[in-house]
Amino acid sequence: MEFDIELASYTDIGKIREKNEDSTLISPELCLGAVADGMGGHNAGEIASNLAVSILEQTLMDLRENKIVLPKDYETAYTPVGRKLLYASSLANYRVYTLATENIKRSGMGTTLSAIYIEDENNAAIVHIGDSRVYLYRNGTLSQITTDHSFVQQQVALGNMTKEDAEKSRIQNILMKALGLKQDIKCDIINIKPQIGDTYVLCSDGVNKGITDNEMLNLLKSDLKPTELCKKIVKISASNDGKDNTSCVIVHVSQKQEKSFLDHIKSWFK
Repeated sequence: MEFDIELASYTDIGKIREKNEDSTLISPELCLGAVADGMGGHNAGEIASNLAVSILEQTLMDLRENKIVLPKDYETAYTPVGRKLLYASSLANYRVYTLATENIKRSGMGTTLSAIYIEDENNAAIVHIGDSRVYLYRNGTLSQITTDHSFVQQQVALGNMTKEDAEKSRIQNILMKALGLKQDIKCDIINIKPQIGDTYVLCSDGVNKGITDNEMLNLLKSDLKPTELCKKIVKISASNDGKDNTSCVIVHVSQKQEKSFLDHIKSWFK
């Protein structure tokens, strides 16, 4: 790649939850970052979110190593990276749905999923379902590049509710789409073209409830390292609200560093 990728993740259980049903994933080897926010009783939410990120990672790894091959006619309208993400998320959905239907105690089990996968500068995409979010910080501007699959967001789109009212609504947790709720469901695929200096922020809705876009923007402008930035976003969100689990993944695109002589020597023995 013409650039380097820095990844960081951090999660907090919050002030009132007994368990953390969020799952985060960072895979430097794949240039993959993901956040999943599970739902359902009897540990079901925790199981669902962990399954989602685990299956996503393993499937993308298997595809890269040619252990599995996509059918030639599979979702041909999408880019190669988009097809891989759709396939991996579909497998995750089927596994979560199957577990939910096999055990009545896990009825309603599901999870959001927001992930970014970068193969190279010309092949990168986001897979998204639910109300976790992906933001892009570029050239001093912060923008949300995913759309919440929630009832209140649907009302905002119809003009029945303002964005401000939606963020304060008591029913903002009602999801229209999530992994595991139906046997066949398709995630959103958003093609991206990373640029040096970009920072992608992936977060569960617990973060959105406790930090404003302006607060997040100011943190991004402070030039914190990804690990510290991730921790700050989560800690501020948990402190301001804390009624939900809060999780964040940072994917930062940086200038490619020249390998040292020692690095070159190490690579010969891999």
